[in-house]
Amino acid sequence: MKAIIDQLARNTELLPDYLSKAILAGKTPPVDEIVMPLVIGVMDAHAVIVGSQESSWDEKRMSRMVLAVAFLAAMAILGQA
Repeated sequence: MKAIIDQLARNTELLPDYLSKAILAGKTPPVDEIVMPLVIGVMDAHAVIVGSQESSWDEKRMSRMVLAVAFLAAMAILGQA
């Protein structure tokens, strides 16, 4: 889990800077603080895709599926925490 969180902080822009810096400094924040920005990022991406006239119906459907998976994963992860 630590390796995954480290890669998340190091190689993506999915987390806010303060979380990435804390993780890279070796201070892993609670899981719920990591999950929330990820879900918000998925919601933002979904809104952009659904709101774009250039997006196909298939892209909009896939975006909706990713949004559902993100919420289900967040509920499962936070249910274990």
